[in-house]
Amino acid sequence: MSRKDAADPRSSMWGLIGFYLRFLRTTKGLTGPDAAKIAGCAPSTISRIETGEQRMSDKHAERLDKAWKTGGLFGLLIYYARRASDPDWFESFLVQEQEANRIRMFAGQHVPGLLQTPDYAWALLEAGRAKDKKASHKRRMARQEVLNRANPPELWVLLAQTVLEWPVGGRDVHRGQLAWLLKLSELPHVSIRIVPTTAGANEGLDGPFMILTGGNDELAFVEAPNAGRLVSEVDEVRDFLTRFDRIGMLALPIGASRELIKKIMEQMT
Repeated sequence: MSRKDAADPRSSMWGLIGFYLRFLRTTKGLTGPDAAKIAGCAPSTISRIETGEQRMSDKHAERLDKAWKTGGLFGLLIYYARRASDPDWFESFLVQEQEANRIRMFAGQHVPGLLQTPDYAWALLEAGRAKDKKASHKRRMARQEVLNRANPPELWVLLAQTVLEWPVGGRDVHRGQLAWLLKLSELPHVSIRIVPTTAGANEGLDGPFMILTGGNDELAFVEAPNAGRLVSEVDEVRDFLTRFDRIGMLALPIGASRELIKKIMEQMT
């Protein structure tokens, strides 16, 4: 599908929403900018929703349903889309990740993909028995280019201390990964803070998550084995932001976090 093609309504509920947005807009003889004024967003947002590259928000749905007298069509479709299994969830996530200007994440089991060394990533893929390890590895490494672009996103990372201590790939791979975390932490747009085990019970124990911010859009991503969930509903995203802040209150300062990483590396010699 090219960027200008309408979303396939059979691909997912989100594809169906994009299809009907374009169908109703063109039926009414409206341009993308016309629809954008009604929805209260940028014309590019309308285009991306129609092609399935972005998800319609509750605010956009409410304004379009009211203006076009749809009987609440878009609101209902969003309701069911959030409860349906989305086969394209990862592709949608990748688009949002690449265009984000701020990325917040918490991880408590392993180093997140954006921060993994090639060897560490390969060790995880082998352990997970990926069907096409080479393709998965190539895609994971390509994702990291977002950190090297001209205007990279602000990356705020919270890692549980257990992530640093779990020897993924063996001693050399593990040590190389920790060294890479230290190097990344020196970048002006990257903040890596460690949540020490002494923090005890906290909301991070519920599992890893990310919050992607781009323009006026903000969504969360929740990981799960062989799946994932993108969260775009405003109140739920706000809950994840609050969760991130609360976990952050338990994390070590940046300098102390670096010292802890170095200490763990020294203990490996």
